[in-house]
Amino acid sequence: MISYPPEWRERIPARVFGCLRDGELGITVLPGVGMVDGGIPYDVPISVIPFDLRMPNTDLWIRCDESMNLVEAWRRDPN
Repeated sequence: MISYPPEWRERIPARVFGCLRDGELGITVLPGVGMVDGGIPYDVPISVIPFDLRMPNTDLWIRCDESMNLVEAWRRDPN
């Protein structure tokens, strides 16, 4: 597995996409950067995303651990 520097995992831009699977939420990591500017799809446990941030198109910052598992998410300020 690739080991990324801790500072790269501390604040990663993401956007809520939505998901129909029970207990999971689809997010897009690095929207506007990869996969032809669409970002990288990533399904995460819904319990990690705060309730008020689960609406589609909500911009987030996420923090991941060494294994690239989502640890924390918070709202990205539009400014």
